Amino acid sequence: MNIPSDLRSTLQELADWIEIRTASPEAGQIRRSAGAGAIPAFTSSPFVTTLLQEVASGNGSRALSRIRAAVPSMVRHLFDAGLMTPPALARLVRHGGVVTLDDLGLAADDGRLARLFGEGTAGVLRKWLDTAGQPGTPLGRAHDVADALLVQLARAAPTLTAVEPAGGIRRCDSLVSGIVIVARSDDPGAAVHTIAQLEPEPGVLHRSARRVILNYRQAEVDVRVAAPDEHGTVLFTTTGSRAHYRGMLTSRGRGGIYPREEQVYASAGLPWIAPELREGTGEIEAAAAGRLPTLIEPRHIRGDLHMHSTYSDGRDSVDAMVSACHELGYEYIAITDHSEGAAASRTLAASEVPRQREEIARLRERYPGMAILHGVEVDILPGGGLDFTDAILEGFDIVLASLHDDAGHDRARLTKRCLAAIRHPLVTVISHPSNRLVGRRDGYPLDFDAIFAAAAETGTALEIDGAPGHLDLDGARARAAAQAGVTLAIDSDCHRASSLRRQMLLGVGTARRGWIEPAQVLTARPIEAVRAFIRAKRQGLFPGGGA
Repeated sequence: MNIPSDLRSTLQELADWIEIRTASPEAGQIRRSAGAGAIPAFTSSPFVTTLLQEVASGNGSRALSRIRAAVPSMVRHLFDAGLMTPPALARLVRHGGVVTLDDLGLAADDGRLARLFGEGTAGVLRKWLDTAGQPGTPLGRAHDVADALLVQLARAAPTLTAVEPAGGIRRCDSLVSGIVIVARSDDPGAAVHTIAQLEPEPGVLHRSARRVILNYRQAEVDVRVAAPDEHGTVLFTTTGSRAHYRGMLTSRGRGGIYPREEQVYASAGLPWIAPELREGTGEIEAAAAGRLPTLIEPRHIRGDLHMHSTYSDGRDSVDAMVSACHELGYEYIAITDHSEGAAASRTLAASEVPRQREEIARLRERYPGMAILHGVEVDILPGGGLDFTDAILEGFDIVLASLHDDAGHDRARLTKRCLAAIRHPLVTVISHPSNRLVGRRDGYPLDFDAIFAAAAETGTALEIDGAPGHLDLDGARARAAAQAGVTLAIDSDCHRASSLRRQMLLGVGTARRGWIEPAQVLTARPIEAVRAFIRAKRQGLFPGGGA
């Protein structure tokens, strides 16, 4: 059977997209058939066979649309932008190992793009990469997807070892550019085959000898399976960031293949650098000079000073929150429901404060080994005052203050409101200071230099909020705050007992991005020190917050 030239072209393009998806014989089979003027009746892949049937019935454009939608998003974006043809994309994927946006950045920096396509095309791709601006996945959502897949991998491929998220999840970046999981196996090919069976065939967007990219729970997940002798190098390159990788190229060149990540750094004459620091913000220079910080770790956290119950918009009762915190081994906690003027779905009415105080008093008898502070998260009002009167606030053990409503104010007025709360003697902590919503809204444009100076002067702590929607202060601002002498409080801001541990871990990870050490953290101090910090502020002693 002789087929028209347009059908031959369709088949050739179909073969290119198949080659992008997998190193399988189907692409060669289709090319040979097209060259002989025929359309294959079937292949070993049901998905590809269906596409060929569509081509044969005159629906070639539909077949191409379907397969273009079944490749990794970066490949599709390059095609849609008119930057690369399907044959060039197939070469990029199969010879360059470039399948994701993160891959493209690394290949631009280590010279692979120039070697494959020449400096002209490499320059065009670098420019596109710098302006692509693809939105990332919020860290909380990325964790949900990765954690679910980790459970499936443990069941389906129990021989995999050292299975962990890499990329932005490992660096605790608030917006993750790509969800990546790295594992180790003595037989990577067999492991890849097993992993590819977790999703129906159109959901396997790319497969190679040691890699599978899945469309999993409506997210693209890149699973790398490394042999033992290369695991350290794979973990290093997939963790990023691009700026850190570029700096390490300067220090060590492209380097060799290593079983342990520590050996990658040792090859550059450096100690191992914690993933959260790998942002190209001086960490390589600090490592070379022996000045890396001794970072805060989850084990340093003694308590959690920000959580909500059913008295406001929390899902669980005070009893449930206290019980869960006791199980976590905390030395102290604070129940801090929203004050009554907050825009939350439920708030703590002034009339309910005595009843909550009595309930906490009863719980103290049940949990004598854990201090339970009765606190409140009070709104900073548009006029700069606080949502509860001083007479009510004086009855709380700890007061957190928050800017929940910008009231249409500009930078100067927002800063003035925050400074008023900082200077209020009853306010111990400013919670999620910028009130950002990750992936939805930048934080308020406060004058943070003024905020940091006032917090250090008055002995007011600024919070690193572990709620995945906030992660605020972020790492960069937490670092600047600590350098200004501010004490930081790492809290969960949790609204349900089941998330207490996870949100505290996110808070610690965010603090580590800010180079924060245990001595700079209020919630890493014993309860006696926390009470002294609260008392000093209330008495106007203004001890400063620096370590």
